[in-house]
Amino acid sequence: MARARIAYAWKLRGKARAVKTSARQEFAEKAAADAPPGTLPAVLPLIAWYENHGVEAGPTGYGSPQVRAMVEAALADVAAADPDHPRLPEVRHLLAYFLYRQGRYRAAREQFRHVDGFAEALPWRYWRRKALAYRAVRTKTARKALRERGPR
Repeated sequence: MARARIAYAWKLRGKARAVKTSARQEFAEKAAADAPPGTLPAVLPLIAWYENHGVEAGPTGYGSPQVRAMVEAALADVAAADPDHPRLPEVRHLLAYFLYRQGRYRAAREQFRHVDGFAEALPWRYWRRKALAYRAVRTKTARKALRERGPR
């Protein structure tokens, strides 16, 4: 009897988490849609998605049409943003990671060019060895971007 109650409690917890997840995603998407261009809330859906799926999502998750659309919206918002916007570097870190995971290495490299090695931004802050994770992804991005160029 106790095992059945525990199993049921875990099942309810999972359903509650799914509701919270979708509510977070909906809130982020609404906030991004209502904001003027260049103010950077277009990154909110990416943050919500990353915090819900993270590294476990795999290439199909990061490459899904929904995630690609969120990345494109964030890229457009970054392009319209003031270059001195205080949150711009953080947004670029997250965009670089998403673009890397989507196999869009040249676009990811472009985002990395605009940021420093600050490893406390998303997504690096979720890794135990933040600076190492940042450098590894940045280096892989640079190498793969060079390969994308093809023969000269």
